[in-house]
Amino acid sequence: MNLVYRIRYNAMDYLHELAAHTTEKLKDGSRKELYRRFLELNLRVEIIALRDPDFAVTKYTAVFYNETDRPVRLYQLDTGVSIASDSMNLRYFTSDWGSEFYPHEQEISGEFSFGSVSGRSSKGFSPWAGLVTSGRCYSAALAWSGSWNCTVTPEEGRFHFTMGHSYDGFFTDVPPGGRFESASVYLAEGKTLEDASLEMRRFFRRRLSLLNDGGIADVPLEYNEWWPYEDKYINENIYLENAKIAKELGCRYAMMDAGWFGGNEDGQIWYEKRGDWSIVNKKDFPSGMKSLCDNAKKIGILPGIWCEIEAVGKDAKLNDTHGHIIAKRDGKSLGYVCFGSEEGRAWAMSVVDQILGEYGAKWIKFDFNLDPAPGCNAQGHGHGPGDGLHAHYVGYYRLLEEIHRKYPDVVIENCASGGLRDDIKIASLTHWSHLSDPDYTEFHLQVYWGALSYLHQSALLHFSWSQVLQTHNLGILNPISEDMERYKFDYMIRAVLMGVPGFSYRLPEMPDWCKERLKELGQFYEEIYKDYILNGDAHRLTPQPVVGCMGERFPVFQFNNARGEAIVFAFRLQKAREEQTVYPRGLVGDALYEVVYTDAEKSMTASGRDLESKGLVFSNMPEESSEVVRIRLKMDGEE
Repeated sequence: MNLVYRIRYNAMDYLHELAAHTTEKLKDGSRKELYRRFLELNLRVEIIALRDPDFAVTKYTAVFYNETDRPVRLYQLDTGVSIASDSMNLRYFTSDWGSEFYPHEQEISGEFSFGSVSGRSSKGFSPWAGLVTSGRCYSAALAWSGSWNCTVTPEEGRFHFTMGHSYDGFFTDVPPGGRFESASVYLAEGKTLEDASLEMRRFFRRRLSLLNDGGIADVPLEYNEWWPYEDKYINENIYLENAKIAKELGCRYAMMDAGWFGGNEDGQIWYEKRGDWSIVNKKDFPSGMKSLCDNAKKIGILPGIWCEIEAVGKDAKLNDTHGHIIAKRDGKSLGYVCFGSEEGRAWAMSVVDQILGEYGAKWIKFDFNLDPAPGCNAQGHGHGPGDGLHAHYVGYYRLLEEIHRKYPDVVIENCASGGLRDDIKIASLTHWSHLSDPDYTEFHLQVYWGALSYLHQSALLHFSWSQVLQTHNLGILNPISEDMERYKFDYMIRAVLMGVPGFSYRLPEMPDWCKERLKELGQFYEEIYKDYILNGDAHRLTPQPVVGCMGERFPVFQFNNARGEAIVFAFRLQKAREEQTVYPRGLVGDALYEVVYTDAEKSMTASGRDLESKGLVFSNMPEESSEVVRIRLKMDGEE
């Protein structure tokens, strides 16, 4: 498999395929391959391929070098691979608010391209592609958080596949002696697309995840007050009342979302006051945020604080006090602080120091509720007129790295109108990413399945079906009631126990039996978290469920620990067939297993080989119900 790159500079436009120039084995066991191409005298492109020693994953990065005596205007630098194959079927996801990870596929017969132009990596499309060829399958993820493109070009029995952050309106002037580095592309391969995605998940967890650094609570159960209260009904007493109950139910964190900042006397909503983080809403939080965090810790729960660190509302005082750091396009405010500016990043770090240092929060949720599109072209921000968006994200990455270095015991959450900036780069600089604002269970299973295409389950945060004030969850304001069936409650809660679970309810009003059951399910999560969620392998045993009663209606997910044991979650959705058979993966063939169906209260003994060949059967489950099966190794002499 050769490498390819696409480049457009000055008046030149090329697609080149390259063979390896040099190979070097690094100290960590990985193999570094260098591919070099001279474009003209003193202009060259080098592509570095880093092949992991343990996982079938390679990182591709292109670098453009200008060693002439004049600046060169670069419009595009994308990289990827050239694959020999008779055919290629491309899998990808469209993505927008409330419709993240919606599946598509395209048989490639001519050049095909797709990408995001909004300035947020998952607004429009997800920054991932699945390549199914006549030989191997590939899972490709772009490490970039802004606008991007993906292009496949067929040519004489080969397919040239590239991804990059170039888009209409982007250009950067590379000075004499300068260089420009592309966004990296991670490519995992396997016999099937699920095999390739599994390799990508394993690679992400072991090589990229911040969870490798430790320092945070042992079990990430979170309460977030936002959806049932929003900023309209929340105050410090309500937050602490819910935090106390959340602690009793087993939650480790209690998040204070939007509503804590800015004066509240004028009736302005939170959206218009973003940026005024130094102004606390004393009407609803008279004791201040340090006191709120201190009181949460006295309860025994760790406090979190939401902050849209980039954004600036139209009525924020920051527009007047710090107008020089606001991103602008042709003189007009874009509504965010430009992090290409060193002063903009310094201001942002001062806000973080206030929230994490002064107030003492142990979780910071970074949201981003706007589209920066081509980005800033203002002068004096450390970037040129065509690369403001690029400079902003490079600056944001530096800020996230600095926060983690300074506050290693603080959770950093990635959110952007829910799941509109869920790329592998930003996911590697935060502990976990929010999948979507809507969270009804059918939709949760759609986005969770999709995100597993390139992210590990330990990086995926979503709320169980929330109690809300708006109509975005199928118009159902509260999915929980005193007289609901227990199986439906379990169905809603178990769905998020496969990743990082959040709960957003008016807990004082939740029926007592639901609180007791939520506590029991939290204890189950605590039992399985380390071996199966944090450090385990996830297997998607069925195709993707899709909202609107489409796709797989009986999805099943399996999680294996390092010993070859497994836990299987099955969900019977509306309009599902009555019976489902799935075939477990990754078991020890000669080992004997005890298989226990939790709800059906039945068990059996079988070898790993028999389970993988004959399968597990799920039946007699009502619609909107779930089942958990534990597959445990039987010890010698055990009956």
